[in-house]
Amino acid sequence: MDRRRLLIIPYALWLLGLLAAPFTLILIASFAQKDDLGLLHYGLHFDSYAQLFDPLYFQIFLRTLLMATLHSVLTLLVAYPAAFFLSRLPRKEAAFYLTLLLVPFWTNYLIRLLAFMDVLRLQPFGIEWTFQFHGILAAMLYNYLPFAVLPLYSALEKVPSSVIEAAQDLGASRRKVLTKVLWPMTRRPVTATFLLVFIPALGEFLIPVLVGGGQNFYLGSFLQQQFLTFRNWPLGSAAISLLVLLAILMLLFSGKALAEEEEMAT
Repeated sequence: MDRRRLLIIPYALWLLGLLAAPFTLILIASFAQKDDLGLLHYGLHFDSYAQLFDPLYFQIFLRTLLMATLHSVLTLLVAYPAAFFLSRLPRKEAAFYLTLLLVPFWTNYLIRLLAFMDVLRLQPFGIEWTFQFHGILAAMLYNYLPFAVLPLYSALEKVPSSVIEAAQDLGASRRKVLTKVLWPMTRRPVTATFLLVFIPALGEFLIPVLVGGGQNFYLGSFLQQQFLTFRNWPLGSAAISLLVLLAILMLLFSGKALAEEEEMAT
């Protein structure tokens, strides 16, 4: 056996112990039934999955999908120009600005969020942000922005300036440079970045509760309620199982779509 393959053993053990095993337990619990005493009876029951399609619960899923989609699109619209600007700077200067971007994330997540809420209470641009949907999007943009800027910067940095200059010399407008030059070269990193901020946003809990005041119910609040308040593990586990299934389908679909586009391009 190649000794280099032994290096994958720690990662495989970590993946098995912290991801596969817990999710297997959740998957088993999703098919269980809860009695009046709160005890679980394991078996192959689909009551929890059927219950999720109740209009009340299904509305929570749709609201969460809308929030996560808008958040991911907004994050990309902000992160892409920022990453492009940083990628055109000398590396030392770009590293300085990237460090400034990351400095707030050296603090605790909750402290950082509470500090940002103090900024929102000052009503920037004369707009009320707290307990508003756009306030939730602003807080999520602030907290997820580095996760979008860093991979996009890494991708855009590899685009030679000479390619962009050549396109401009040939008469390409800024829009054409973006759509005909930059986008084909960074399509895969953009898709990966979208999923990187979209999937965690589906289970976001603190921001909707603190910034949004819990006025609208999202999936994170739903899971907290089912596991910690109602002790309804089958229903909460079924929701998590569907969430993981959705994430897997998105990864498979995006990978297949990008592969087909590359085949058509060649």
